[in-house]
Amino acid sequence: MELNKIIAADFENEMTTTRRFFEAISEDVFDFQPHEKSMSFKTLVNHILPIASWVPGITGASEFDWSTYEWPEALTNKESIVNTFDEYVTAAKAALSAITDEELEEPWTMRNGEKVFFTIPKHAALRNLIISHVIHHRAQLGVYLRLNNLKVPASYVSSADENLI
Repeated sequence: MELNKIIAADFENEMTTTRRFFEAISEDVFDFQPHEKSMSFKTLVNHILPIASWVPGITGASEFDWSTYEWPEALTNKESIVNTFDEYVTAAKAALSAITDEELEEPWTMRNGEKVFFTIPKHAALRNLIISHVIHHRAQLGVYLRLNNLKVPASYVSSADENLI
């Protein structure tokens, strides 16, 4: 199997699961914050939300500069969150379908102005900054759901609230 197809399949699987977590959120607990060092529920959701939108910036460019990035406006409506996420995922899937394995080997740099954080192959950026990043924060979201007595969707096979097999 080609590398681009492997990454696209992993992306599709993780974004489908993430969408189910967004469908499980409740707007009435958006102010919930489990600890003073933790993000609020709303902040966490709005941090996860745009990650898929970064895919075209990885596949179509050689670097990303945080000093020029503008975070999208925080959404507080579940329907808008799910619909916006769907739009980001659709654009990301188009970008992933257009990239070749050779292009995935090209270097990609993350920076903040003059400060370079790292340069890695594009396939590693997609795996680390998109797929793994979403998985990490989705796990946090699962804890927030549980702490608010909301159902936690299964991520891979089952959760205490859902069995996929």
